[in-house]
Amino acid sequence: MGLIDSVFGLFKDRREVLDLSSFNDPLALSIDWKPLVGGGSNFCTHRLRKTSSFTEDLACFKVTFVAFLFCIVFAIVGFVGFFVALLLSGDESGWFFLIFLAVGAGMLWWMKRKEISFCRSSAYYLRAGVRHDASSLHAIQLVREYVSGNKHSYYSYELNLIMSDGTRLNVTDHGSLRAIREDAHDLSAYLGIPVWDAIDYRLPEPAADPKAKKSE
Repeated sequence: MGLIDSVFGLFKDRREVLDLSSFNDPLALSIDWKPLVGGGSNFCTHRLRKTSSFTEDLACFKVTFVAFLFCIVFAIVGFVGFFVALLLSGDESGWFFLIFLAVGAGMLWWMKRKEISFCRSSAYYLRAGVRHDASSLHAIQLVREYVSGNKHSYYSYELNLIMSDGTRLNVTDHGSLRAIREDAHDLSAYLGIPVWDAIDYRLPEPAADPKAKKSE
């Protein structure tokens, strides 16, 4: 049994248990700390960018160039492959390549839909064309998820907004730890709300109770 215990011990999560009271906020004790969205990409999909005009000072999460290029390559492969197959074979075998076109366009549409803009002067945030009151924004949550695939596995990191009523809104979910922490702290400074970073910690059992989950 000692050998078996030693082998399984190699896979045990040895991170320190997260002390939720360290955030000095009762809301941290009642919200869910499990990942809000499943999966996630293994590369950086969105970054925080600040823009300013004569009337507004905005902080916006925009699709990265790498993510944009990834989607465009998929779409181009599908588009070119379809017409090449059509010209060479003259039949409908090229319709298969339209799957790549659809996947590339679909991923880009989904990533653009997740773009979000914050305006602290007017106290609103804008997502998918819908304007929301930003006065309910309470904190920024960082959590991680282990994504297991057939060929490779990786960690994906979530940046979620915590509302004053305990609901959560996912902002971005990708594989760059450095980028997501930088963006979380920049957004924290911009909005004047704290960052609750749980990435380096193991969740306590009560916090992992799905019955306590509140999400948006």
